[in-house]
Amino acid sequence: MNQTNENKKNSWGGRRQGAGRPAEKKATRSIALRIPDDVARILDAQPNRSAYIIEAVRDYHRRRHPEAEAE
Repeated sequence: MNQTNENKKNSWGGRRQGAGRPAEKKATRSIALRIPDDVARILDAQPNRSAYIIEAVRDYHRRRHPEAEAE
């Protein structure tokens, strides 16, 4: 029995239904930006930088665009 690699089908590896990490429910994106040292020190002091930035951006947007909150 002499099979070549081209004819042999592996029983492992490849894409499988249900395999892998589950997709996140909420869509998120990663961004990179440069910030001044004073802002970096503020962020470094936070236990969760992402949550801090998200809350700050949403608060800033609500104050600048109060009409958008009704939507």
